[in-house]
Amino acid sequence: MPSADAERQAAPLSSFRHVQTNNLAALEEAVRRYYPGAKFEIGNKVEQLAALANRCQLKDIALTYGRHGTRLRIQIPRLEAHSLLFSFNGRAEARARGACVDIAGDHALLASAGEAVDLHYGAEFEQLILSVSPKALAAKLEALIGEPLADRVSFRTAVDFHRPAARDLRQLFFFLVRQVGSLEAGVQPLVLAELEQAAIVALLTASESNYSLVLNRRLRSVAPWQVRRAEAYIEANWDQPLTVEALAVATGVSARTLFYSFRKTRGYSPMEFVKRVRLDQARRMLSDGSGRSVTAVAFACGFGNLGHFSTYYRLAFGETPSATRQRLS
Repeated sequence: MPSADAERQAAPLSSFRHVQTNNLAALEEAVRRYYPGAKFEIGNKVEQLAALANRCQLKDIALTYGRHGTRLRIQIPRLEAHSLLFSFNGRAEARARGACVDIAGDHALLASAGEAVDLHYGAEFEQLILSVSPKALAAKLEALIGEPLADRVSFRTAVDFHRPAARDLRQLFFFLVRQVGSLEAGVQPLVLAELEQAAIVALLTASESNYSLVLNRRLRSVAPWQVRRAEAYIEANWDQPLTVEALAVATGVSARTLFYSFRKTRGYSPMEFVKRVRLDQARRMLSDGSGRSVTAVAFACGFGNLGHFSTYYRLAFGETPSATRQRLS
């Protein structure tokens, strides 16, 4: 049998233990903190409940891993967050908005905030959940389309990870899990804020909803001065989380229109420009004689992955960050 420490290390988000219990009442109490009114029913009285849940709450999203060791039914009367629930192992079934959704392999559930969901878990089922604040998601969506929302966001309940955009969303989830797992190693708030934004935007663009037509409508390019204004805003705020809302306000156009115009006139996206600006700032930091480590500079400049930072840096400047630090500091 694996030790408790080995078990903790094996489960995703193991640094963020929420509950571990064999007691159904204790599990209900822990889960109801985030899912008020949730009701539990063990499917087989012979099987032993062995519940484990890890949960990392960031500002606007939460990442959750859970398993129960027995067949289980969970009825949630009203979700308070948009929730993408997919299988890490095993199979489950959900009933939401009159539809039955299989949760296994490349198929997942996307339940919208404000709706009820009825979950039926197999004994071997292990779940991963991305939960997104409805307020934060609505703000991102308004910035993307450049207009206020007429209705609340309602997603199609079934997600197919065979679709490239949905597959990318799942991969982003795992990247987020790895990143938050290194919080103790010093990942900066700037990195996490922009990773949260990436997750919310990916959820909106990779999933089908009542706003899909608006999100996919044809775009027109904006005036060159608006692109230059976006560049000036980015250069002045490179060390702050750069949100689609802020870029939309700074330029007076929707974020989608700005991204389209950026790519049309510059040949790259605003976020690629952000990366270039931050790499320039990193080079200045590494050569200013302050003695800051490559890790500290990478995190301060918004790079949460040191391997990626080194690759981007070498492509931009023809040498590694360490070589710059040794040569110019």
